[in-house]
Amino acid sequence: MSNQVVEITPPNLDGFEIKRRPIMGFGLLMSSVFGTLAVLIYFGAWASSDRIENRALAAGIYEAQAENEWWEDGLVFACPLH
Repeated sequence: MSNQVVEITPPNLDGFEIKRRPIMGFGLLMSSVFGTLAVLIYFGAWASSDRIENRALAAGIYEAQAENEWWEDGLVFACPLH
């Protein structure tokens, strides 16, 4: 066995050099994460308010008097549209 030093270099592809930091990629990733969270909160609050309304109608009481789950109150509170 020989002790030769082998130098491994990545291939040089024309037009595929990244000369600056990938700020745009991280920005797009974060915007998709925030957008996904916003959609999840919106639809979760929609489902929660629907459940609260149906439960109040079935009991014959006002929605404010219905006992809500903690996650229903949290989603309705987190969504500014509900």
